[in-house]
Amino acid sequence: MKAIRGRFGQYKILEKDPSLSKHLLETKLFSETSFFSFLEKYNCMIIKPLVGPKEVRITVNDEAFELATEIQVLHFTSKEETYKYLIEQVCTRKSYVIQAVPTNLANRHYLFTLHRKSPKAIWKIVHCTSIDKNNIRSKNRFHGWKLNNFLITVAKRLGSAFPECHTVVMDIAKVGARKFWLTDTVLHERNSKWSQYHSLHQKRSLRQFLPTTDLCTKETLFAFLNTYPEVIIKPCVGQQGRGIVKISMTSEVNFEIHEKQSKTDKNDFEELYNYIFEKYLSTKDYIVQQRISLLEINKSPFDARVITQLDEDRWISTGMVVKVAAKNYFVSNRASKLLTLDDALLHTENGMSNENCAKTFEVVCQKAAKRLQKNVRNISIIGFDIGIDRNGAVWIIEGNYAPSLSMFYMFRDNEIHERITYYLVKNKKRD
Repeated sequence: MKAIRGRFGQYKILEKDPSLSKHLLETKLFSETSFFSFLEKYNCMIIKPLVGPKEVRITVNDEAFELATEIQVLHFTSKEETYKYLIEQVCTRKSYVIQAVPTNLANRHYLFTLHRKSPKAIWKIVHCTSIDKNNIRSKNRFHGWKLNNFLITVAKRLGSAFPECHTVVMDIAKVGARKFWLTDTVLHERNSKWSQYHSLHQKRSLRQFLPTTDLCTKETLFAFLNTYPEVIIKPCVGQQGRGIVKISMTSEVNFEIHEKQSKTDKNDFEELYNYIFEKYLSTKDYIVQQRISLLEINKSPFDARVITQLDEDRWISTGMVVKVAAKNYFVSNRASKLLTLDDALLHTENGMSNENCAKTFEVVCQKAAKRLQKNVRNISIIGFDIGIDRNGAVWIIEGNYAPSLSMFYMFRDNEIHERITYYLVKNKKRD
């Protein structure tokens, strides 16, 4: 099943369509046979895991073999030596693919995100991230390609094969004035934060509650750090705050990396990026977001977990608890204390009443739940993390489709937990 869903499975699906196949790079499952075969036909190739990031580029020049990753370049004198290094040091997972790279393939790539509002809705191009591997400061954007039909056809083919997927990212490389190649496709399914962001962003009334977000690449990280004083990177698929990192620009050349309770300084952007790539971006796909300065209690930020459940054909809020981040943490997944919203607001000076704040949280979460339901079938409960910044603005941090309910046991009044349980049982009987 994994091979079907991975890069090779997606390639085989697209290869069957003649209108698409002419824009595909030859791709095989990586093995000793396919590696040596590609070396006979091509001077450049890329090896990628079946699922996930961290690609390796192999370039052949006068019997010399160059192996380049995002942060290092190695040289070998024979194909046997190169292959030995690959299988021992690089290809440590179960399956990889090898992909041919034309000699004139451009360094400028474009990550197009396509999204559909529901299984029956049309696919739309909702985002484009420009990547220039030679110049991270480049602000050029290409909008002149007549790619729409191609991109939408690709999305239709993959969406038909993977009906639970409503967000697809396609890596397009341009060659000359008209030629282009589809170099990669990545499916973002129900648990992907990138897919959830675009699902919510389709609802115009929800956009003001969403932090500015992009796929995390070297270029977007650089751009965000030059736009916002602090940014957050998160794995597209993750839980319980694992892998979330805060990055601050402390001067024009110095950066601070905040991971859990620890902080690390880096002296320039290249050093910062190499660290972030090796530890995080090489293992999972990430998003980058503006960091929201949430209200604090004793210098610890807090947000609210709002449980939203389906009641017949409408969404209602059945429980709310405030989580205060533990000392030296910047996210509330590691909480030092749990409070009612009323108690939390007593410790702040934002001027927002408990009644107005609770009502705003409920309305926003109910709208968000209704929107997400169109993309995620058979859900009847969503736990939203939602916060308030120092200016009193409300922000949706994320929605969880299998929220932990243990925190609601912490209160003497068991009414909230009983209400949540009532709707859990009710919806289970309905299913």
